[in-house]
Amino acid sequence: MSISESKILVVDDIEANRYTLERRLNRDGFTNITLADGGKAGLELVNSGDFDLILLDLMMPDISGLDVLKTIKQDPLHRHIPIIMVTAVGEIEPTVECIAAGADDYIAKPFNKTLLKARVEASLEKKILRDQEEVYLARIEEDKKQSLEWLRKFLPRNAASQIMSTGKVQPRRYEDVAIIVCDLYGFTKFCEFNSPEDVVEELEDVFGNFEKVFDLFNLEKIKTVGDCIVGASGISTVSSDPVKDVANCALDLISMSADERIKWKLHIGIHFGPVVAGVIGNESIQYDFLGETVNTAFSICDLTEPNEILISNNAWMQSRNSVKVSSTGLSKLKGMTDYEIFKVSI
Repeated sequence: MSISESKILVVDDIEANRYTLERRLNRDGFTNITLADGGKAGLELVNSGDFDLILLDLMMPDISGLDVLKTIKQDPLHRHIPIIMVTAVGEIEPTVECIAAGADDYIAKPFNKTLLKARVEASLEKKILRDQEEVYLARIEEDKKQSLEWLRKFLPRNAASQIMSTGKVQPRRYEDVAIIVCDLYGFTKFCEFNSPEDVVEELEDVFGNFEKVFDLFNLEKIKTVGDCIVGASGISTVSSDPVKDVANCALDLISMSADERIKWKLHIGIHFGPVVAGVIGNESIQYDFLGETVNTAFSICDLTEPNEILISNNAWMQSRNSVKVSSTGLSKLKGMTDYEIFKVSI
């Protein structure tokens, strides 16, 4: 917007003064002028309009110019509007008080046309620069929000926030994390007989549905490994019963398969315990968690039959009053002695 297109409000209780200011502003190329015949009318127009500059008479009978000025400058929606006080010659103390209250400039009556033009243009130029800065800052803020949303697609919420605020993620150990590992039964063969486009499209569709279920139970997707998705409760969120949340999520995923909302049967393993989590890599980063708890969850998933949920003894003991199971006996897990595994009742 050019300076000549700026919206100017003239507030003065004397008609001759309003007319004089309007005529001189018109001659200087300013044609978008609104007139108010007093302080009350001026405030009403400010609240209902969008002005780039206000020429405000100091002495008015209904509401003084100083009080109008203070009211506008106290309003966070309108205090950015530059205000030039219109004063009489010799009104030094009131003018100083107006400047202290936030007035941007002043012009004395009778008006000097050259001085009036210079001060109006200077105030409008400052307004345009402030507006451009606000647009720039708003764009930066929007870019930050979009960046955070993108990071949250790849990282847990707390990790994404840390990267945005500090530029890195501090590795942490989490003591009480429930992990779910869900694998698609038969997807490897599907990959062999279908185009890459179809494979990726199918996987995106399935995992997109899984992520909705994860959100429903306040779980976070940690990563995908091929046709396997890994989620957790207890990383960014606090849950009174993370294993119950994970088990209920698993039951919903199996229901999705049974109802043929997806065309794949599932292998699901659940475990509970401590993990170490952090961002791995510099150029190509990936959030990951490590430790025996993670390895055990994958091993349990490998033991399942199609559309079966197996849960470790450690996990079940955390939620034995809320998750119904039946024992499958002792199983040999990699790197462990015989270990009791339970099947979650569907």
